[in-house]
Amino acid sequence: MTSIARSPEGLELGYLILQAGRMIQNALDEAAADAGMPALDLLALYALGEHDGLTGGALARLLYVQQSSVTPLADRLEAAGLIERERDEADRRRVWLCPTPEGEKMAREVTAKAREAVRHAFIPLSPGAATALAALLSDVVGPLLTEIVGPKQVTRDDPA
Repeated sequence: MTSIARSPEGLELGYLILQAGRMIQNALDEAAADAGMPALDLLALYALGEHDGLTGGALARLLYVQQSSVTPLADRLEAAGLIERERDEADRRRVWLCPTPEGEKMAREVTAKAREAVRHAFIPLSPGAATALAALLSDVVGPLLTEIVGPKQVTRDDPA
């Protein structure tokens, strides 16, 4: 059994990733609070934009919430004009949650502050190191994203 990698300071890889994730989560929480919306709603809007829409089940898995939590969340976003529900043409039982242009605009504007916090947090990394880190994390997270949303919707270029 291989040991878990550690930083030069002796910190475990999982702990470091957890702390980096908490930094990003905190930035998103602050951005949502500044926009007057629940953080989970912003995360949902962000995920829907990143994947060009998702089913409720896929969104629940990405947000790590119960599927029953997605209906009221989607109701709030739809009432605000930020998403729309679209029936799947191949399977009318399936409903896609898709960001509206207003929802995409809001997600871009609200997450801009969070993106700036992420850039600041990762300033110690050179652009090449940041790209390498993104590639490594994609190797770890990519299979889960592919399982949830399918291979064609795994990534999107950063608009910022």
